[in-house]
Amino acid sequence: MHASPRRGAAVVLLLLAACAEDRQPPSDDTTSGGSTTGEAGSTTGQPMPDLPAGDESTGPSWPLPTDDDLLTCVRTCELPSDCCPPGSEGQCPGGTYPHNYSCVDGLCIFPPCLADTDCLGEGEQCLLVRGYPSCVLPCDGDDAPCMAIESHLTCSGTTDEGQSYCLEHCGTAGVFCGNQTCDQRTGECVCADAGQCIATWDCV
Repeated sequence: MHASPRRGAAVVLLLLAACAEDRQPPSDDTTSGGSTTGEAGSTTGQPMPDLPAGDESTGPSWPLPTDDDLLTCVRTCELPSDCCPPGSEGQCPGGTYPHNYSCVDGLCIFPPCLADTDCLGEGEQCLLVRGYPSCVLPCDGDDAPCMAIESHLTCSGTTDEGQSYCLEHCGTAGVFCGNQTCDQRTGECVCADAGQCIATWDCV
């Protein structure tokens, strides 16, 4: 089956890089280079077309956690409010990034960014990672700018257009996947069944 920086994103989905309690989904995972104008995946100055937050009836127009070839732990839900991180009461769920979570087919979907201005981290850009618009920090083969933010970040991620970005790769020393295993290719923690996920999360 197919959601954090692969499901991943579908990652960084609450997901998508979110496979263990000690490895919460990336707020960002993950998305593709080629944005010279601040719009995800856009080289023409036009915004990404039709990327609504989606709903339980129609679903989003971006990849779901079940749309890729990775099995990752994804939080389950009945309502979008079930997906909100601790401490976000009153803001999440909301109508704007990063609070516009969706609950689709019982799975939490982390909202995609639509432009660089959505990204909260200094220097981050809204790029495509495994088809999913994500806020990531570009790097040029140098771990230094990544480690300046967090010691476990390395310049090991690759957007859909081949641009390097800072990623908490599961193979990095000090990064743990809990009961899951590390997929070296994507840097994601992956599962084989729901028994490897924490309570209220499923392996999809």
